[in-house]
Amino acid sequence: MLTIDHVAFGGSELDHLRAAAADVGLPSEYGGPHGNGTTHMAVVGLPDGSYIEFIAPTEETAPDDADFWSAHLAADAGPAGWCIEVSNVAASAKTAIDSGVRVDGPHEASRVRPDGTRVEWDMCFEGPTDDERLPFVIADRTPRSYRTTPNLDLVDSPLVGTALVVLAVEEADRTASLLTRRHRLPTPIESDGPFDRFSICPGAPVAYAETGGVENQSGTAQTQADTDDIASRVDSLGEGPCAYFLAADDFEAATEQFSLTDVQSFGPDGDRRAAWFDHGVFRGRLGVVEL
Repeated sequence: MLTIDHVAFGGSELDHLRAAAADVGLPSEYGGPHGNGTTHMAVVGLPDGSYIEFIAPTEETAPDDADFWSAHLAADAGPAGWCIEVSNVAASAKTAIDSGVRVDGPHEASRVRPDGTRVEWDMCFEGPTDDERLPFVIADRTPRSYRTTPNLDLVDSPLVGTALVVLAVEEADRTASLLTRRHRLPTPIESDGPFDRFSICPGAPVAYAETGGVENQSGTAQTQADTDDIASRVDSLGEGPCAYFLAADDFEAATEQFSLTDVQSFGPDGDRRAAWFDHGVFRGRLGVVEL
C-alpha cells in the first residue's frame, strides 16, 4: 500500500505560512535551510510520523530562483509535491524507468536544523517535467528522527496523520492509469467531496479533482467555481497536488480544537465528514477528514 511520508506546501514567505498554521491550531517547527541555499522549511510533525513541510525561498532568494517548486512558491500555490519513503532510491528509480516513467535523480539533499544537526537524504522525482502527479521518493541517510518527529502539541490531538493527497488533473482516468502502472493503485470511485469532479482511490491515500464540470454522485449540480479554479491551476502549474487532508479519529474533537470551515459530506457514500482549515492560505488546500 502507498504510504505518504510527507507533503510539501509552498509559498513565497515561510513566516506567513507558519503564522497561518498557528492561527488555525497547527504548530510548526523551523527545520532550517536546504543545502541548495535557495529554500528553507518548517515541519508540522503528525502523530503517525508523516508531516507537512512548509517550504519557501530564503530571504536572499527570489521565488522564481528557488530550486524546489519555484512556480508554486512564486504563486503562493500551497500544495506542491508529495513524497513516499523507499528503502533504496536508486532501485526505485530503476523500477520507475522499467515502467516507462521518466526520472530526475537520484539526488543527494540536505538541510541544517537550527540546533546544528545536519539532515541528509537521497531523493528522486518521477514523471514529465512540470508534472507532480507522481510522488517523489526519499530515503534517509541520517536517522529519520533527524528529519521529523511528531509535534508534542499534536500527539494527543484528534489528528492522526496525512490521509489524502488530492491531485488536480485534466483526465482522472489517464492519471489513474499512470498511478496504477507505477504504484498499482486501484480504480478511483466517484465521491462526494470538496471539488466538482471528485473521485477517490479506495484503500489508497489519493484522490482526483478533474477539470470540467459535471453533476456530483447525488445528481446535484455543483458550483462552477471549483472547476474553474482547478482548470486555472492546471493551466498555470501543471497537474499535481491541489489539496491535502489530514485524518481525524475524533472529528467532533477536531472541530473544537482547530479552526475549521463548515463541514461537508465526504466519500463514495457521503457518510464521512470533512472541513477546510479556516484561513485564506488553507481554504480549498488543506483540510481534515473523518477516518
